[in-house]
Amino acid sequence: MVFWLMPDSPHDVFSLVTPADIRRIRDTAQENFIKLMDKVFDRLLVLKASRDLAKNPTTTKQLLNCVRVLARLIPFVYEARSDGSTIEDIVLWTQRPRPGSGADYSLGKQLVSATIDLLFTSGFTVPQATVGEDTAVRYTIWENGVGQTSSLGSSKENVSNRIEVLRLLLVLCCKTMYVPPARSVAIANRALHTIAYNANKKMVLCLLCSLLNTSLKEHSQGWAIPYRNSTAINPADELTLHAMQALFIMLEYQTPETKGGQSSDAVSDATSAEESNANTPSMVLVTGTETGTQNLFRVFVSKLHRQQEFDYLIGNIMRLLEETMRSNLSILASVTKQPTRHVMPQEATILLWLLLENNSLFKEYVVDHNRSLRLFSVLLYFMLNGYTDPAQSGMVRTISHILHYLSEDGQFATRLMQPFDQSILPSQMRIVDASLTHADFMINTAFTLLCSSKPYLVPVYSNLLLLVRNVSPYLTQISQMTADKLLSLFDIISSPAFVISEPYHVRWLIYLIEVFDYVVHYRAIDNPHLMYSMVKARSCFVRLKAFDLDKAKSELAALREKKSKSDATRTIGSLGAKADAASVTPVPSLATLKPDDSSEGAASPALSDKARGKRPDPGPASTSDTREQATTSTAPKQASPGQFQPSTEWVFSWLPDLPLDPIIAVLDALSVHVDRISNDVQRSAELAHPTEPIPSESGKSNLEPDQSDTKPADQSDTKPADQTSTEPIATVDPTLAIIHWLSSNAMTQAMPDLEDSMPEIRPRLQGMSPALVVWFKSLLWSMVYSSGVKPFGIWKNTHVRLFVIKSSQ
Repeated sequence: MVFWLMPDSPHDVFSLVTPADIRRIRDTAQENFIKLMDKVFDRLLVLKASRDLAKNPTTTKQLLNCVRVLARLIPFVYEARSDGSTIEDIVLWTQRPRPGSGADYSLGKQLVSATIDLLFTSGFTVPQATVGEDTAVRYTIWENGVGQTSSLGSSKENVSNRIEVLRLLLVLCCKTMYVPPARSVAIANRALHTIAYNANKKMVLCLLCSLLNTSLKEHSQGWAIPYRNSTAINPADELTLHAMQALFIMLEYQTPETKGGQSSDAVSDATSAEESNANTPSMVLVTGTETGTQNLFRVFVSKLHRQQEFDYLIGNIMRLLEETMRSNLSILASVTKQPTRHVMPQEATILLWLLLENNSLFKEYVVDHNRSLRLFSVLLYFMLNGYTDPAQSGMVRTISHILHYLSEDGQFATRLMQPFDQSILPSQMRIVDASLTHADFMINTAFTLLCSSKPYLVPVYSNLLLLVRNVSPYLTQISQMTADKLLSLFDIISSPAFVISEPYHVRWLIYLIEVFDYVVHYRAIDNPHLMYSMVKARSCFVRLKAFDLDKAKSELAALREKKSKSDATRTIGSLGAKADAASVTPVPSLATLKPDDSSEGAASPALSDKARGKRPDPGPASTSDTREQATTSTAPKQASPGQFQPSTEWVFSWLPDLPLDPIIAVLDALSVHVDRISNDVQRSAELAHPTEPIPSESGKSNLEPDQSDTKPADQSDTKPADQTSTEPIATVDPTLAIIHWLSSNAMTQAMPDLEDSMPEIRPRLQGMSPALVVWFKSLLWSMVYSSGVKPFGIWKNTHVRLFVIKSSQ
């Protein structure tokens, strides 16, 4: 009784009930722990049904305390004990008599149902029912937006109570935090399943729209600059953050499947009566709690189709992104940064990705929207702004997935050829080139990130290269600077030592080769600058065609030995020829992380088993040891344990399939004409300005050394006084003439016949591999965890296993 009477705030509950106390009663007096949970929940049900809930502050306080106590205890139900076991099944999902009534019940199911009801309880989380309405629970949408044209007009107390109940909802669903990454896909989350799969239509629609509209609600600040320096988070912002997080975990969750493709028995909550009914529908679309076969949150998001709803979604997502962008660029940016969590671009980008993934009509709308290029530019800004900060790597990777997904649409790729307005960017991000297109800026952004050589960005590199690859069949008028950077990147990635340093480097190489293959077949005349850069880099393609594994191994071993001797931090940029003058930053280092295969989809045939090479058992070496070995090995003759060991079979699994022959044939044909044009331009310059003697003022040659000169008498460049000299004609740059020819029909006529080698224009699709699913789960739940650290530390000092907690000190 003291638990729901004494505390006056959440701080009291979390400070009075310590983790040590909870673990002690859980591990030494399990029956008492279960009895405590049952008693608090039973009291919660009584208070929830109270008719004077809205009028009696004492009743409201006791109900909130029950919510707080349960939020404090439940994480320790999911946490593994010292022997590795948990008490989740016993406490939450085992049938037992309910205190006071004696009827059997499952605490987990009843608690989830009661928590959802509390989010729509009249006078508690929603305004009090109108006169004559005798309903304690009102399933209604909180805010205007999707599915609702007007707001409920909630009070501050309603908002505060929603925060508390949403916090309990997140705690109820937090089992995923306490599961190792390798098992997070296979182990079901019963609380999430109960909400997303065992819910009635009206409840799901009201909860979905309430969370979505609350997440995107604009908090008007009038004429105020978005300036926040308070350490206390605004209740409206906190509600928005919890609503977004709850929405994310609902949309992300999918029930694990067995080998037969059916839902696991571990999450089957159907009653024996339902199982015996052969006519039970697969998804109930009427009020009820029958088990469905799909996540209803995903189902209803996929059914959104009205233009005004799409306008609301994309408009508010853009607003959230641009507000943060303006705040970063404002003169007060340095003082507005503060440790509290508002809706940052991370949340906005995740919401955008989930909507795109779950609604094909929304994707089409975004592609066709008149602000799609603006959205594209803003997303690239956040990539460039955050790639140097490891804390923002999740956002950068999320954006890379969004852009890759959009690049699968040919119409979107075509729109990227429009001119790019750099005025929205800060000065340090701008490129001195007035002719840039969105595709130019995209390639430059990819080049910048790839050359940053950040270990935490390695999973992003495949998406960036796939983005360029998917857009390449539609490239037009790429600038000379962009073309030079693209070929500089290819020079590095195609270098033999880089290719064999990690097995997935071959994928990067294949993506770039496909870029050039599409250009020479479909867009050669539209990209004279790129074709000229390819002609100048012809040796890189020839080198790759003549790839020799033994030579590559020797080169890589020599570089590793040199690196270990010099004891200096270097990048793989030294593996290739020196980058073009346009390349001013180092190229990707020997990768320290293995990217997942999420980039390979139905239209993207994955590498064969042979293509994966032969990797030895890494043994007991830790991840950090393996990373260090990959870059600073001191054994030039023999690879260290855990390092990739390429084989001849591995090389022949990908090298013969590269479309190098048509590319080299085109470059051979064009190089003859390029050389001819260069010679013609030089001869024309010499004929226009023939060499003539240039006498000095004294009648002597201007090359005669001055009397005051102190050169030695025997120096070879001294001339006799009576000898005249000629001024050589400076070398004339033939670039303009070459570009003019490459953009003319003469170039097309000079190219060989490519009809037999014409590749099909087909994007490489994005797939949700298990590795990508695990990463996304970890990202979402780490955000939930970090937002709960302050002010009370909901999950602090619990043994989280899904991700690693690092101190900020």
